[in-house]
Amino acid sequence: MLELSPFSTKSLKLLFFNFLFFIALQLHATNAEQCLTTEDIVRNIRGRWTYKCVNHKCHKTLYKAEGGSAQISLNVCKLKCGDPPGALWPLPNGHVSIHDKIVPINPNNINIETMSAANREIDQKVGKMFLELRKSFMTRLITEATTRDARVEGYGLNIRLHAKDTTSAKPTLDMDESYHLKVETVDNRITAEILGPTYFGCRHALETLSQLVVYDDVSNSLVMPGRLEIRDRPVYKYRSFTMDTSRNFVPINALKRTIDGMASVKMNVFHWHMTDSHSFPMESKTFPNLTIYGAYGPDKIYTQKEIRDLVEFAAWKGVKIIPEFDAPAHTGEGWQHWTPKGTVICFNDQPWYDHCVEPPCGQLNPVNENVYKILGGIQTDMHKLFDLSDVFHMGGDEVQFKCWNSSKEITEFIQSRGWNQSDSHSLFRIWDIFQSRAYESLQQVTNQSPQAILWTSTLTEQENVKEIIKPSQYIIQIWTTGTDPQIKDLVLNGYRLIFSNYDALYLDCGFGGWVSGGNNWCSPYKPWQTIYSNDMVQLIKQVTGNEYRPEMAQLIYGASAALWTEQVDEHSLDGRLWPRMAALAERLWTNPSTPWQAAEERMLQQRERLVQMGIAAEALQPEWCRQHEGDCPDLRSLNKH
Repeated sequence: MLELSPFSTKSLKLLFFNFLFFIALQLHATNAEQCLTTEDIVRNIRGRWTYKCVNHKCHKTLYKAEGGSAQISLNVCKLKCGDPPGALWPLPNGHVSIHDKIVPINPNNINIETMSAANREIDQKVGKMFLELRKSFMTRLITEATTRDARVEGYGLNIRLHAKDTTSAKPTLDMDESYHLKVETVDNRITAEILGPTYFGCRHALETLSQLVVYDDVSNSLVMPGRLEIRDRPVYKYRSFTMDTSRNFVPINALKRTIDGMASVKMNVFHWHMTDSHSFPMESKTFPNLTIYGAYGPDKIYTQKEIRDLVEFAAWKGVKIIPEFDAPAHTGEGWQHWTPKGTVICFNDQPWYDHCVEPPCGQLNPVNENVYKILGGIQTDMHKLFDLSDVFHMGGDEVQFKCWNSSKEITEFIQSRGWNQSDSHSLFRIWDIFQSRAYESLQQVTNQSPQAILWTSTLTEQENVKEIIKPSQYIIQIWTTGTDPQIKDLVLNGYRLIFSNYDALYLDCGFGGWVSGGNNWCSPYKPWQTIYSNDMVQLIKQVTGNEYRPEMAQLIYGASAALWTEQVDEHSLDGRLWPRMAALAERLWTNPSTPWQAAEERMLQQRERLVQMGIAAEALQPEWCRQHEGDCPDLRSLNKH
């Protein structure tokens, strides 16, 4: 039998008591953790992590207070990190210098002054726009601080807006949108000096500044860089979104939300495709029956008061609204029942695919005099609401000759002229007559010769296109593919171009078909990367080949992302647009030479900004990727560029 020595017995007792003590400690720790309140857990999460800037990218790491380094939040890291820092969108074009010293600001101690750089009196309308701009900026910061229950201790912020021209209240396609933003911090007071040639440049500068004021969840305060300087201007003057509100009605509040998002990324044109064969939702004072017979319902019209308010709202956001009346095709509802017989032909003819590209069909009759009387009335209504003196979109796509050939009035007109009815040139002549008279009507209504915009069509493919539509008067909006041969001819003929090539810029592509099964006609879906990569200069180089000359790039007026609303209404609008449209905004403002991969982290941050504005932008990646920059991209795709 084995005997234990007294020493061995003491050792066993000590080991046993140590074991009991360890168990007690573990039970105490477990009980303590189980007793943590929700507030304790939140506080522990906030205090557990920090972010480090490594190779211009923010990385989430475990925070160790004993190391002596300060804890940094993700938002602050993005202010200090990046090349350039700040995660700005769109990326500025000129000089960017952002100091890494971050200072807290007091949202209750912000002062914004407006002054004329030339010591001129500020126009009343411009003054009102500056007032709205000031209110918007301050409301955004105060709301952010209130929502976060942030500390209101911090530096005061003085913002001085200097505009050289304080008389221009209407956004135009030739407005100077450049700006110079400089921030200094002296004696616990931050001063931001903004200099712009116009209100619109100053507005863009304030938009940039707002992106640099962020909530820091470490200090529970709003913070910003204490010193910075940015000089910036857009590359393209036409940075647009094309919105269809005929196929499905979209209420004014949703349109305002869309314009608000556009302003946040410095887009400047809202191209409003308001009417089509499906509905006529615009209130017409000249011909009220257009609205009475054309609206989907009494609650689905845009009153003239609402339209004026929207135009004013867009203007102080730096956005010009350009209305479109698409003709001679894409007309129907609103013209039926009350107009003289033959004004509109093929309306809702069945089977629809024999006369148009989607139901309901409908085209104006160019040889019917009543058409021009009503057309002039529509132009008059739109001129009073939007001011068409400088530019108007006249539509002009998808005219179906089979529809016109079905009209006895048109065939008799062709015969009376001695033209060949079976020759398509006869119908192009009729189209020429319509377009010429429609433009003459526009000149009479505006007492000007506005720039007219037309979609690409079989008319713009004609060899004698310059005789029908003069390059000095017309801008062509491309909706074919970006490499369509027609683009080369348009460039060689000297037309200014707006790109809406459907292979990159149609936002309704990639969804199910609505008149048949399968996918819709322009599938696949166009992700933000495709939109961002839509370099229009490269497209022109590709189609012109050896005939390319550098001055051809000057014909690029800009681009417009388009959303046709067969399957969209106010409830699905935000996700279809955002954040994809922000990709177009940077392509048009900056025209970057770097691939989309270089913008990915900033795009994720811009999506967060949109959500904070109340825009239901689609998520692009798991949130983990935003917290671990550079760890998600497929490096194989990067190597292809």
